Amino acid sequence: MLDKMLNILLNEDELGAVVRAHILIEQYVDHFLSLVVPNHDYLNKMSIDFSNKVKLAVAMGLDEEIYKPINSITSIRNKFAHRANFKLDSSDVKNFYDSFVAEDRDGIQAIISNNPDRPTGLADKYSRLSIKEKLVVMVILLAIRIESEVKFELDYVLEQIDDSEDEVDA
Repeated sequence: MLDKMLNILLNEDELGAVVRAHILIEQYVDHFLSLVVPNHDYLNKMSIDFSNKVKLAVAMGLDEEIYKPINSITSIRNKFAHRANFKLDSSDVKNFYDSFVAEDRDGIQAIISNNPDRPTGLADKYSRLSIKEKLVVMVILLAIRIESEVKFELDYVLEQIDDSEDEVDA
């Protein structure tokens, strides 16, 4: 799915790429919360904004290392939302890149250099990518990180169900 999203985001203009990227990240955060909050129906009733959802997700176990990158992409999205002629520049993308921990920055590089399914025309080194391409690759890494957190929580929930079934059978 993320390879498909990579292609979709790369074919968008800057505004479309940022908005779709943020929607993707928000869906992953919402999915995480639906797994860790015991009665997640009340999340919708609370009408909390995305910033507070992210804080709640971190409080509920989402890896704190991805808090800053989520806030960074949200900041970029907000610039597009509040400035009619906003264009991505290298400082926005650098700030986004710098918000990742060193291990994730290595992962960003690996998405490009080690990906045999890299879209045609996409450079094989991060430094050769356009500003928008860099942003898209970082969003994909961020989505991968959140997706792994969701998978971890889902595995935990399923393990708890198995354990409770074993107790009933005993």
